[in-house]
Amino acid sequence: MKSLKYSLFFISIFFLPSGLLAQKGTLSGVLKLENGTPITYAAVAVKNTNHQMITDDEGKFEFRGLVYGKYEIEVSSIEITRKSINVHFKGSNERIVLIVEPSESLGLKEVIINVKTEKKEVETKGFAVNVIETQKMAMQSIQTNELLDRSAGVRIRQDGGLGSKIDYNINGLSGNAVKVFIDGIPASNFGSSYSLNSIPPALIDRIEVYKGVVPANLSEDALGGAINIILKKKTRNSLVTSYSLGSFNTHQWNIASNYRKENGLTVDASAFYNYSDNNYEVWGKSITFKDYTGKTTSNHHAKRFHDAYKSYGTKVEVGFTDVKWADRFMIGGILSKDYKEVQHGITMDNVYGDRHTRRNSSIATLTYSKNDFLAKGLSFKADASYSYLKRQAIDTVGVMYDWRGKPLMYPDGTYVKYTSGAEVSSAKTLGINTDKTLFVRTNLGYTINDNNTIYANYMYNNFIRGISDELQPLGLQLLENTRDLQKNIVSFTYENLAFSQKLRTNIFYKHYFQKATSNEPYRNDIITGVPNYEKREFTKKSDFSGYGITLSYELNPNLYLLGSAEKAMRLPSANELFGNVNDNLLAPAGELKPETSYNVNIGVNWAGLKFDNHSIRLNTSLFYRDTKGMIRESIRAGSFTYSQFENLENVMSRGIDAEIIYDYAKKFNLSFNISKFESLFNTRFDANGAPYLFYRMQIRNEPSFKFNINAIYYQDDLFAKKSKASIYYNISYVDEFLRNWANVGGKNLDYIPTQFSNSIGIAYTFPSNKFTISVDAKNIFDQQIFDNFGLQKPGRAFYAKLTYSLTSK
Repeated sequence: MKSLKYSLFFISIFFLPSGLLAQKGTLSGVLKLENGTPITYAAVAVKNTNHQMITDDEGKFEFRGLVYGKYEIEVSSIEITRKSINVHFKGSNERIVLIVEPSESLGLKEVIINVKTEKKEVETKGFAVNVIETQKMAMQSIQTNELLDRSAGVRIRQDGGLGSKIDYNINGLSGNAVKVFIDGIPASNFGSSYSLNSIPPALIDRIEVYKGVVPANLSEDALGGAINIILKKKTRNSLVTSYSLGSFNTHQWNIASNYRKENGLTVDASAFYNYSDNNYEVWGKSITFKDYTGKTTSNHHAKRFHDAYKSYGTKVEVGFTDVKWADRFMIGGILSKDYKEVQHGITMDNVYGDRHTRRNSSIATLTYSKNDFLAKGLSFKADASYSYLKRQAIDTVGVMYDWRGKPLMYPDGTYVKYTSGAEVSSAKTLGINTDKTLFVRTNLGYTINDNNTIYANYMYNNFIRGISDELQPLGLQLLENTRDLQKNIVSFTYENLAFSQKLRTNIFYKHYFQKATSNEPYRNDIITGVPNYEKREFTKKSDFSGYGITLSYELNPNLYLLGSAEKAMRLPSANELFGNVNDNLLAPAGELKPETSYNVNIGVNWAGLKFDNHSIRLNTSLFYRDTKGMIRESIRAGSFTYSQFENLENVMSRGIDAEIIYDYAKKFNLSFNISKFESLFNTRFDANGAPYLFYRMQIRNEPSFKFNINAIYYQDDLFAKKSKASIYYNISYVDEFLRNWANVGGKNLDYIPTQFSNSIGIAYTFPSNKFTISVDAKNIFDQQIFDNFGLQKPGRAFYAKLTYSLTSK
């Protein structure tokens, strides 16, 4: 541990003064015709360098880390005549305008520079992956999780409205089998108050969704896939802020700014605030009214009355970018808090009126990256963070409520109370969990030649949880109550390009090690009848290896065949092993084992049908998973309040997802994606030889079919020149699924019904390009939408959003 601290100190002290010697900067510009029409998706390259890219939707391009000097810039596209221009780059943030002529013909002799976007580069490495670009929807009143839910193969499992618990399902695998990253760092390190629930699309550059096999450089034990959120990192000075107001008294505000000096000194800062009463209407058999005698009636309409959520936070990073000694060196901090009222337990059957939770997090971060580190072709990247997360559950009143939102009362006017004095726990609680996490990851890559690269990655994660409750008996408080989890992952990757760089192969190996330790005090007075407090201790070590391969073959620049296979391993997370006081999550009833899976993906990435102003793209993948010891959340037997995790012996998953996208003249875009899979319990007999009744049945509480349709139309110069307008319509469908096993419940099977949601929105950007206003209507037909264990989600809702953007020229 000391050596790590010294290393981080050495990096920050040794390299920092060297920034004054840097002679690099950012050259940006725009490509357009003489009439001002921007040229989009054109190739722009700085000759005799590695700097090349394509222009964006506004014809803009940007080269970061360019050494001062004279250059020849070459531009090319099927829309324009190929052109070269000489540029003398001598400022740290120069901006140029390149005027080109339209192409008169598209003859066979036309030379086109073949440059991949970051999106295409990721999508053609052989992984089954979707890349979601957020720019077009960032101005709408849409959450990041909503964008993810519209992606092929992805299903967002959410317990309710804003701030509620979320699970991510990718092709039938969910929970912690799907890892979430923010800039490659596990999101769990940041706590729930700084998460996909609170980070708006406006602060995100793109989202990478890996389905099945996950790149080794992410250095985590993801088994079902991964979601990597890439935050925006601008080099030009900028400021973006937005405010959204909507149904259920929902308010959301965020701001992000960037400042960079000529010597490379960079400051990135952002902040956010979210609030909602979440008082939407619910109805159905779980909505019961009762009196003081316990008599109940069901199938009522009611409003959620104890579900408010508030979160706010800020993130600041200071360092240097595009300097001689570092591409990026940033030291940062994150502060965030949230408050959440608890309306019910794992189902909607038991309702609460006083229980609530609080969380706050303080995080320090360090990032360093450099290409040609110490030697040409050697790249190095290091990320480190230390987080202190504090969560508290407050449950001290113990008054009974029903869905009318008022306490139950006896005829004499006194309150009906739980005998325990708490709504959830067996006793009143002010329970506090403090989680301290140290995370370090290093990535080292070496390019041997144009066709061969090797990578080595190491990840260290040390988690310590302290548990306290001032309302517990003093004898329990005096005993140590901690949970420790240490995880190490080492991985190696070899990447090869063959057959004129048409075939790309990645071969990787991962080694996992985990050590879990628990010291849990408990009361033991069975023998003497006198309170006797003891400590239950256990230590569990896990040591496994995994390996895999990905293949990508370019049949032509618009058609790729993709394949991947992997033996994957997932180690139980801290919450799965130790529970979570805020989420009514108990520790497992028995030993929770790691899960392993053999994953296979085969896919096609096609973007070859283009004619006139029309284009069609298609992505599809088939997958197969054979999972041993799948870790799944389940309702605790006989409880409507608690859940805990368990191992399922063997689960077989297989299916297909596909997405087709039609685009017309960059004015109209229509996308359709579909996912169909089955996840079957695949163990015939238990350990005693007795047959399982649900052998070869779909696992419970898991949807198996969904599709999504999204249409968006763009109109420029509406009402005023240089203005931009858009309107979108989205349809989301999820087929019915069973809350329990198919043979549990007889004729009265407990189905989560079919969900069919429609949303519409419009956005208008004023000619200055600084102000955008948008209006969104979600679930416009007010359909009942359910999720985890039949929890109802919001009905019809309306939102308005104002965005202000300012970027230096």
